[in-house]
Amino acid sequence: MKSRFLLSFIITFCFFASNASAQIPSSAGGLDLSASTDNPVPGQTVTITARSYTLDINSAKVTWVVNGIKAKDAVGATILEVKAPVLGKTLSIKVSATTPEGRTDVGAIVIGSGSVDLIFETDGYVSPFFKGKISPVYQNSVKIVAIPHLANANGLEYDPKTLIYQWKKNSRAIENQSGYGKQSITLVGDIVPRPYDISVDIWPRDDSTHAQGLTEVDVAGPSINFYVDDPLYGPLFNRAIDTIVRIGSQKETTVLAVPFGFNKSPSGVGNLSWSWSINDSIHTELSSNESVVLRAPDNSAGSSNIQLNIINTDKILQGSSAGFSATFSATKSSTANQLTF
Repeated sequence: MKSRFLLSFIITFCFFASNASAQIPSSAGGLDLSASTDNPVPGQTVTITARSYTLDINSAKVTWVVNGIKAKDAVGATILEVKAPVLGKTLSIKVSATTPEGRTDVGAIVIGSGSVDLIFETDGYVSPFFKGKISPVYQNSVKIVAIPHLANANGLEYDPKTLIYQWKKNSRAIENQSGYGKQSITLVGDIVPRPYDISVDIWPRDDSTHAQGLTEVDVAGPSINFYVDDPLYGPLFNRAIDTIVRIGSQKETTVLAVPFGFNKSPSGVGNLSWSWSINDSIHTELSSNESVVLRAPDNSAGSSNIQLNIINTDKILQGSSAGFSATFSATKSSTANQLTF
């Protein structure tokens, strides 16, 4: 099954995604200081750039001091690279620029660090024992959980339940799901499906630090996978039928269809309508069957095309078609020349 998940982070999620974000730098003074990122993770290289609109900083002697230690002192040294500190710590960066005429300007910035892991899951159906998660499907509900990594001055991480969360969808605040301890949100799929951005700003009650997470959620159509349902071992979920299933000497094979991503109850077909066909002949009596038994004819060899179309009668955007070929060999006596259900 193909799945697509456009995220700006790493997925371990059970589908799991991480867009690391951190304490936003703050600056003050006559020099304008800017950081290459507002959201560094611990150990990330951050480039600090100094600018001045009142003196020629390129001809000035620029002195950088990091946590009280001189880090750089040279003419025109307008850039400094630092490593973001560990959780709970900050870097206090001060800079002064003095021109040959003796004019001086100063600036300061504070760099912290932090990160946010974003984990998401949908209510789309997957087969039993399926390892991992699937990407959101049209009209699915999506739950997103934030796992923040923020620490106090002693390096102790805050309990996520004690933090304040501001959730946004496409830069618009989700007020009814934001607030103290609101670590997760649940969004219902739109009728008109479009990719959307989800961001979360997180901070403790004393506002001493800050972190931000961001992800893009993209939606796709559901899909269908087929598996051999072995009479002894049950459905062989370890290997999906690719394009062909071979019916051997037993002359009968059961195939199970799994509607990945559809909104379906764990048992029964629910609002799903199943349309099975063999060589373009539709079998209406199988409209609620999740599996079919394929029987090969005797005294004939050949193949037949099996097709399945599934639609969700309650969610109009959820529909998919898939198929495979079944091949069989000749045996003794019979005149049939194609498979039967």
